[in-house]
Amino acid sequence: MGKLIHFPSGQELKNEEEHFKSIVDSLIGDSVDTAQHLLDVMDEELADMDISWLEGFNIRDEQYPESRDAFVIVNMIYAMLLRYSDIPHELHKDMDLLYVNIKRFAQKKSEQSKEENEIIFEPDFNLDGDDDDIT
Repeated sequence: MGKLIHFPSGQELKNEEEHFKSIVDSLIGDSVDTAQHLLDVMDEELADMDISWLEGFNIRDEQYPESRDAFVIVNMIYAMLLRYSDIPHELHKDMDLLYVNIKRFAQKKSEQSKEENEIIFEPDFNLDGDDDDIT
């Protein structure tokens, strides 16, 4: 059998298992970089939008709750990218449960909103048709 060469590095791979490990490691590294980049883009966009009530918003210092939220978000993005690549991550089960809970919450809110916006018509007259004024 011929040699396996890793592209684009040109390094010779000793066996197929090593080759697949290299691919997985590359996907993991790319997923980390992509998740971090997306967080950076969000941070930059929020700063560029110059929203007055977000003055002082800080996702880089863990003493602020929004930073701890950003930490969770970037890890969820990372886990999402791994799931797309069929690489298991510990957060997948938690994310599935969170999805179900958020959908349930949204449905409940939607039902409440419909009830609040429903117009109930209760006439103070009889609609049985016996008192038509047709002459």
